[in-house]
Amino acid sequence: MRLLTLTHRWIGVVLCLFFAAWFFSGAVLIYFPFPSLSKTERLAHDSRINYSKIKIAPKAVMEVKNNLDIDRLRLIDVEGKPVYILHPPKGPVIAIGADDGKSLHLLDGKAAGRIAEKFIGKQASRIEGPLSYDQWIVPNRYDPYRPFYRVSIQDQKATELYVSAHTGEVLQKTEGIERSWNYVGAVTHWIYPTLLRSNWALWDGVVWWISLLSVLTTVAGLVLGIARLRKRKNANRFASPFKGWLGMHHILGLLAGAFVLTWVFSGWLSMDHGRIFSKPNPEGSQIKNFRGITIKQVVAGISLEAIKSLDEFSKVEFFAMGGQAFLMADNSKGSNLYKPTNLDLLSPIRLTEPEIINAVEKAWPNVKIHSTQKPEESDIYGRLREGSLPDHALRVILQDPMQTWVHIDMETGQIVSVMDKSRRLYRWLFNGLHSLDFPGLANHRPLWDVLILLLLGVGFIFSITGVIVGSKRLFNH
Repeated sequence: MRLLTLTHRWIGVVLCLFFAAWFFSGAVLIYFPFPSLSKTERLAHDSRINYSKIKIAPKAVMEVKNNLDIDRLRLIDVEGKPVYILHPPKGPVIAIGADDGKSLHLLDGKAAGRIAEKFIGKQASRIEGPLSYDQWIVPNRYDPYRPFYRVSIQDQKATELYVSAHTGEVLQKTEGIERSWNYVGAVTHWIYPTLLRSNWALWDGVVWWISLLSVLTTVAGLVLGIARLRKRKNANRFASPFKGWLGMHHILGLLAGAFVLTWVFSGWLSMDHGRIFSKPNPEGSQIKNFRGITIKQVVAGISLEAIKSLDEFSKVEFFAMGGQAFLMADNSKGSNLYKPTNLDLLSPIRLTEPEIINAVEKAWPNVKIHSTQKPEESDIYGRLREGSLPDHALRVILQDPMQTWVHIDMETGQIVSVMDKSRRLYRWLFNGLHSLDFPGLANHRPLWDVLILLLLGVGFIFSITGVIVGSKRLFNH
């Protein structure tokens, strides 16, 4: 018990600061999420491809890079120039002109400024970079596109756009109020300073261990809190033997201890990344088998004339599913799916369940398919506050020991997530406990807001008492 007391006391002196910061920043994060530029907003501003300038067929581009494994192939516009974007499995993207077949050099600042100004329709006041990392482009999804130019826009919102030097794409947008609130929101909550988060493995380890120590400290506090209760004389009730701030910390810990423990525990699980629970992503071999053919085989049957028939689009992606070739063409009005019917003809289509089932059977060859579902709006595993399935998702239920569900986006033909028994349990332990994502509550606002803010407020006050008690301990010693 003495060891438990010393551990809780001295580790708690440091961790109570984290607790207070987590509870406060958690409340901020609800209303000011980490900045992002949505696909819809990007497509609304992206320039359309000038198909008349395309002289190089995608097949020819793939032949030039014959010895390189390509995971994705896209066609976009870069300042009026049609450009193929090749995505290797690892490393930066490769940009090749669709008009001359030459590799594009990294954009300079002036070009990035012009792209940003055209994107938003306003003048730039400052161009910085190229930057490998910045507070708002630290997530891993930006890695293939680094470095970036940060372009400040002359507007009342203090907008900043991030332009990839590799592709000329605007991939991030932030506004002044977002940045201000996120420093006390997401950056604080996720321990996300650029210096630490730019090294994913280091950040992952540091936050995981801090979170685990927080869980253990909370458990120790609950055990000590219950053990320290004393029965009042001549009264049939228990009371704290402590006075002042320590007494308040003791009582609040008993009252809010269950919530504090479940919230810190579920926060720790957000850093699981496959350590205990399964990951929601398919394995590389499953993705390969789901596609059935390579990108090189996809474009082998698509001529230059077929590509030029895709007018009025700002982005085209070539992909495979179930051994068949497809093209996804995007513009501000939405996405359109095409399938090559012969070398020179692309036909608009919609994916069917049999086609998707066939691809899933190839990806999981030794497993039978039990059934399929289209998740409804009330689906407790598909409609979440964080990580919801797309509107046109199909759930393919496998007949395996882990009762695996494979979710496919029927508009894009991509595997969205893989959810087995382990991952479904994770949904309740993380989404449920951390953000109160329970049926009948999460979608009833402002009831949900009142409850979560009340609990976070109690947790914050409790943490402040810990900060004060810890400070007094330090001064006294």
